[in-house]
Amino acid sequence: MFLYYQNECLGEIDGATIEGPWAYGKIKPNDNMEKFKDFFRAVVDEDDPSAIEKFDDALLDDDNWFIIDDEQKKVGISLPGIYEEDNEINWRWR
Repeated sequence: MFLYYQNECLGEIDGATIEGPWAYGKIKPNDNMEKFKDFFRAVVDEDDPSAIEKFDDALLDDDNWFIIDDEQKKVGISLPGIYEEDNEINWRWR
């Protein structure tokens, strides 16, 4: 499966585990992910929950985030969290 922001693929997700509405896995970021690094650092910054407020509203809009699964089905997700140190990704299905 692949993570998308609008029409831009950010990477491939491997080893997805689904627990109810939540999913977890590892992402193999592609070159498109580079411009999102600061944003994802802010998303997972537990010391500063307001860190994401400085980013564009389009990035915070759940309607812009989705997964394309292995059967090419587009499925909406909530704003994903990506942890740069181990490429762990988590999200909630919409």
